[in-house]
Amino acid sequence: MRFLTSFLTLLLLSVSALALNFNVVRQDAEVATTDAELASASLKPKVCNPNYRGSDLGQKQYEALADYADLFIKKQDVLTAFNRYIPGAYKQHNPYAEQGRDFAIQYLINGFTPRGSVQTTNLTFFAGQGYGMTHFKMKMPNITFAVIDYFKFQGTCIVEHWDVLQQITGTEPNPIAFF
Repeated sequence: MRFLTSFLTLLLLSVSALALNFNVVRQDAEVATTDAELASASLKPKVCNPNYRGSDLGQKQYEALADYADLFIKKQDVLTAFNRYIPGAYKQHNPYAEQGRDFAIQYLINGFTPRGSVQTTNLTFFAGQGYGMTHFKMKMPNITFAVIDYFKFQGTCIVEHWDVLQQITGTEPNPIAFF
């Protein structure tokens, strides 16, 4: 039953993500008319808003998660990702981590050190109904994982985190395991 509930939650989030993805592309085409406007908009620092309640909240959460994933997973810029999207209270459900953002920042920065020692690929993400999820492959020296991070939003800020890691050995009998 627990598996079924989790599966249905992920299915609903996936459908929400597809709708949001289409909406983001459509709105981006309508809003951005010149390269100069795009460059100007990208120079403005993004900061989450815990009190945001607009009718486009789901889309704003999707955009926040997209930027967070780019900063944290692709660029491995932990501090900027946290300063933009996790500015305050941060509940942590990882059994090996302490509560709060300060511990998480230091733990994650240490995890990406030395620079370039961790490679991330296969990133997918979606957000909807106040939650978001990232799924990616993380290759470290001597070990590779499939990672899922699950987030809860307050407004457009991330306030809670769960994660699941599965080791990839390369000997799995399922040829499409993990991705």
